[in-house]
Amino acid sequence: MSINLTIDIYIYLLSNARSLCGKQRSKQLHFVCSPRHYWRISHISLQRGFHTSRIKCKWARSEAYSYKGVQALVGGYIGGLVPKLKCDSKSQSEEQEEPAKTEQAVSKDKNAEEKKHLSLQREKIIARVSIDNRTRALVQALRRTADPKLCITRVEELTFHLLEFPEGKGVAVKERIIPYLLRLRQVKDETLQAAVREILALIGYVDPVKGRGIRILTIDGGGTRGVVALQTLRKLVELTQKPVHQLFDYICGVSTGAVLAFMLGLFHMPLDECEELYRKLGSDVFSQNVIVGTVKMSWSHAFYDSQTWEKILKDRMGSALMIETARNPACPKVAAVSTIVNRGITPKAFVFRNYGHFPGINSHYLGGCQYKMWQAIRASSAAPGYFAEYALGNDLHQDGGLLLNNPSALAMHECKCLWPDVPLECIVSLGTGRYESDVKNTATYTSLKTKLSNVINSATDTEEVHIMLDGLLPPDTYFRFNPVMCENIPLDESRNEKLDQLQLEGLKYIERNEQKMKKLAKILSQEKTTLQKINDWIKLKTDMYEGLPFFSKL
Repeated sequence: MSINLTIDIYIYLLSNARSLCGKQRSKQLHFVCSPRHYWRISHISLQRGFHTSRIKCKWARSEAYSYKGVQALVGGYIGGLVPKLKCDSKSQSEEQEEPAKTEQAVSKDKNAEEKKHLSLQREKIIARVSIDNRTRALVQALRRTADPKLCITRVEELTFHLLEFPEGKGVAVKERIIPYLLRLRQVKDETLQAAVREILALIGYVDPVKGRGIRILTIDGGGTRGVVALQTLRKLVELTQKPVHQLFDYICGVSTGAVLAFMLGLFHMPLDECEELYRKLGSDVFSQNVIVGTVKMSWSHAFYDSQTWEKILKDRMGSALMIETARNPACPKVAAVSTIVNRGITPKAFVFRNYGHFPGINSHYLGGCQYKMWQAIRASSAAPGYFAEYALGNDLHQDGGLLLNNPSALAMHECKCLWPDVPLECIVSLGTGRYESDVKNTATYTSLKTKLSNVINSATDTEEVHIMLDGLLPPDTYFRFNPVMCENIPLDESRNEKLDQLQLEGLKYIERNEQKMKKLAKILSQEKTTLQKINDWIKLKTDMYEGLPFFSKL
């Protein structure tokens, strides 16, 4: 009988050849060698020699010699297989170890990330705790101070702290800082009163509105076409006999509208001086050689010199912060709108404010009051193609007109955050003129230039917001003034004859809408009722003595 041998049997024979030769008495193992085929074992009871099927093997002459021959023969055959078997076993073990190593590396990375995340959270918690403790310490130090001069220092320290860490405002409010500040505002020290007004505006506390409801003024962007909006304001001041900053509670502007909002709301400039300065700024900024401007356009994507514009703004406005304008009790709430273009795919509106929001009240729009006034104007007026984009911190700002060239809806939202329980009395929206061509284009195909022009016009359109608000707001609440121009005058027009033409068209528009102007002037001239004045007094006293006993000496 013949049996085909496997690798395992050969290995066994090689390792146990001596025992096989010594113990197999009854049956002898005869290795039959086939040179061209494979090994086989014949169990023959009579013969006791190693042989092949064809030629008798020489190794069968003696038992000792046959044992050596078997070991050598089997070893020679298996010798080449052993390294392969070892390699296969090693490769299998390595393949099994590789996934384990990968899993260990992944688990180590996850553990490292978790540890890093936990450490960051721990650092944030520690930082937040330290900020809260610092806020409480500053509030307690202020409340312990009796000297008015030292109070000014304490108030300014707390103001700087809250400007750097706005999240501390909630802790300051919980420590009842507002009632103490309102009582401190009654001290007859103008410097102390100014410092208190600033920190109250920073925290988000607002005084009652001037009239029977919220009065809002918004001014569109439009470059030097802002001369048109000045004519409307001139007529309004003439009818009411009051300056602009006394007529409105909230003034908001975009680009050139922001310049006018700051001139009228923060600096309280007369309209004649404002128009003169406006013309001078136009001639200084928009005077550029065509060749030089073209080179700059290809280099920095800005036709005009942005550095010159920044220098003019710094010289005119200084280094004062937006929130510092709240020191003046006559200043209304003022805002300038820009567009952030590097926070995600969608551009986002950004509001430069001279006020803060009360803790727990969040505006839909990004913004802050810790910036300088000239920075706000520079960011809001960074029109693409005219001026370079403005980098402020980690944000890139461009003209606010890219998103909200008519900021009326934004202004309404901000006012509702400031005075949530006060009704809207009126909103005045001033445009800078629009041009409507009478030529009808019957072409069935538009060029790339026309397509881009349509996109830009759609993005900077102001009439869609006007149509929406005019349909939603009650009658005699929303007033829009935006004359139709007989010529399409560009944003950077600086020639005096063209500016005079803009002024003339603005005056003609006011004459045609005189009744509308008189109705608006009547609304703005209305004083508060006696009941409203009593309610304002009660609210002030309630805020001043909140948390104190009814009979208190404070």
